[in-house]
Amino acid sequence: MATGHGRTLRHRTSVGPLNAVRPTQQICLELLDHSRVTRSAVDFFGSKNSADPQAQAARLTDQFIKLNSPIFKLLQVDFHRDYNGADVLLNIESHSAVGAVPLISPLTARYDLGLVVQPRFPWDGIGPMLAEMGWLISPSPVKLPLLKRSERRVPLWVLSFMVLTRLKALLDRLDRRFEVITETRSAPKGRLEWTQYATRQMPRGNFLSVPCTFPDLGDARHLKGALRFVVEK
Repeated sequence: MATGHGRTLRHRTSVGPLNAVRPTQQICLELLDHSRVTRSAVDFFGSKNSADPQAQAARLTDQFIKLNSPIFKLLQVDFHRDYNGADVLLNIESHSAVGAVPLISPLTARYDLGLVVQPRFPWDGIGPMLAEMGWLISPSPVKLPLLKRSERRVPLWVLSFMVLTRLKALLDRLDRRFEVITETRSAPKGRLEWTQYATRQMPRGNFLSVPCTFPDLGDARHLKGALRFVVEK
């Protein structure tokens, strides 16, 4: 039972298992920080064609809130079920936190939904201002799966920070290793490549250009090159 606007929604609890419903196309809930959004639970969970759409949407909403309660706390979002006399409503209220998290769908028990809380002020404007003031704000990664089919709704600065965080973790774990390299040197080192020296260098008079193969202690050059390319992008 849930109340709202002085009215009461009652539904039978002895109906049996939920009727099959089709997954909704609206998989991502989105709102600004310090704001409220109301969505139709019947539309969101796709239970419009069921025998009792409001009762089924109410049960799905209760299960949805129960499954995702810990995730809502991470993003400081309050979810409440309401009824206006005609439809079951999802009341969503955000607070100071912004970001994007996946949500468990009550239809599949998997992370098939998403929640995005956007900042009220565009980051292109507030970001440089906070940086000039010396007040830097960085997103905090959470140990949750990626958002499914809704990455485009995630703010670009959140995606950029996540990529940079992963690159930093990779750089912190890089170690120096011996790699066998072949290069032309003015003095012999390691194994001399006599065939190349006799067929390529000597006929040209490059007697001091000696091709050598030897182990060299260095960083993962190819990996660092790939990391630099990603950072520049």
